[in-house]
Amino acid sequence: MKNRVLGYLFTLVVYILSIPIVSAHGENAGSDTSVEIIGIPGTYNSGEVYELSIVLAGGPEEAEQGHRGGFNLKASDGTLSSKDSTTYVTENGEMTHEHSGANQRTWLVEWTAPYSENEVTFTIAGNVVDGDHQPTDGDDWAVSDYTSFGSELDLSDRVSQFSEIIILIVLFGLPLVLLYRKK
Repeated sequence: MKNRVLGYLFTLVVYILSIPIVSAHGENAGSDTSVEIIGIPGTYNSGEVYELSIVLAGGPEEAEQGHRGGFNLKASDGTLSSKDSTTYVTENGEMTHEHSGANQRTWLVEWTAPYSENEVTFTIAGNVVDGDHQPTDGDDWAVSDYTSFGSELDLSDRVSQFSEIIILIVLFGLPLVLLYRKK
């Protein structure tokens, strides 16, 4: 009896997991919808701030009033920051639009390159909506990925990368060494 109940539960879980999860704005990306990030450098300089322009295109006609679109941007490294009140950075460091920022299809944000030689991947999802405030077939979405490669770090970049640790060592380590030498 116990094995039969476990078997039924297993079958139920498999069935539930096999049901397709539908996006709030349609299951498939729009065929004529695109999301683009303009301003990502092919090779970034550590610590430099880059202005990125996010542009949605295609999809339904822009509504004269109401929401027109939205986005979510994730960078695998570096720091994203808002340029105005239409965007904000989420708790996990991703950039998205404010509610008031959904009344447009372009946004400006900033990305500060990391102190690293590693490549950075940007993943952006864009949502182009028809303004009816309903998750209907009139809404389309698109996803794009971009890559920026790190340039070779010079000595000053490497020192900058660890400047906070160096300051802490000097502030706390030096007095401890002097105190130890007195004894």
